[in-house]
Amino acid sequence: MSTFSALIKREVLDSKNGYIYVPLILMGITLFLVTLSSLGIGKTIYLNGMEADNIHSLADLMERARAEDPSRMSAGITLLYWASTSLTWIAFPFVIFFSLLGALYEERRDRSILFWKSMPVSDWQEVLAKFATPLLVAPLTFLAVVIVSQLFLALLFSLIMVFQGGAILPLWPVSLLFTSWLTFIVHYLLWLVWALPVLAWLLFVSSFANRMPFLWAILFPVVLIVVEGMFMGTHHVGNWITLHLGAWQSSAFEQIGGNINGPNDALKIILGGVQLEGFTYTISSVQFWIGLAVTAAFLFGAVQMRKRAL
Repeated sequence: MSTFSALIKREVLDSKNGYIYVPLILMGITLFLVTLSSLGIGKTIYLNGMEADNIHSLADLMERARAEDPSRMSAGITLLYWASTSLTWIAFPFVIFFSLLGALYEERRDRSILFWKSMPVSDWQEVLAKFATPLLVAPLTFLAVVIVSQLFLALLFSLIMVFQGGAILPLWPVSLLFTSWLTFIVHYLLWLVWALPVLAWLLFVSSFANRMPFLWAILFPVVLIVVEGMFMGTHHVGNWITLHLGAWQSSAFEQIGGNINGPNDALKIILGGVQLEGFTYTISSVQFWIGLAVTAAFLFGAVQMRKRAL
């Protein structure tokens, strides 16, 4: 376990730009833009562009929301914090995609594989470390950055409310925020176990592509989909890929009604029993278990290719 932990640490240090610097840069841009929109350029206590319907400041906006429906305030503010930090998540799928695609390709391209092969570490440990790092470390670092951003926004809005004479406590829905962070982790893990075969394909491509792994990863499935559609008139490959990338959720959560009336209803669905339904659907799905078998096959192939790499 100590060897595997050291491998994970090495992967993080080698890819710290994607795992650490990218979310930090996006956090800085997000906080800068939100601060400007909240304070206004040249104004210190007024919301820029909100001088309508007798709403001249954040305090007026909060008072209006409390007057209309106090029960929705905490849910609305929680969703506001998540929406305000959504920019940070834009790079997240790209970090995972390119980390997996370059994991085994880069060490062959720069010949550093010769050095790492001289170390007393097995190929399967190396492959599993390169597979696990972007899938487990990246979401945690991105989530940590988002949490810091949301707390900063709560502090910023609280400071504005101090000057405007509004209530500060509603800006800190701590229990809902904490629950939403845990919910993100659970839902991400559900998505991850379904997406494993597609992600393992990226690592497998990284293990054998001599050049342009991006084209191999994208064009090969596209060609299969096109050929299947032209000669067989079916779409099994495309449907299977989309199923594992997220389409499974439409079946897993089909019992959820479409009547969402305000942030309270939306947050209840997000934080409710949705994950339990998803877990139940997952373990009872044949496609999920087939996906795990395909994942194992791709990882086995990646290990074998690395053994033969020179």
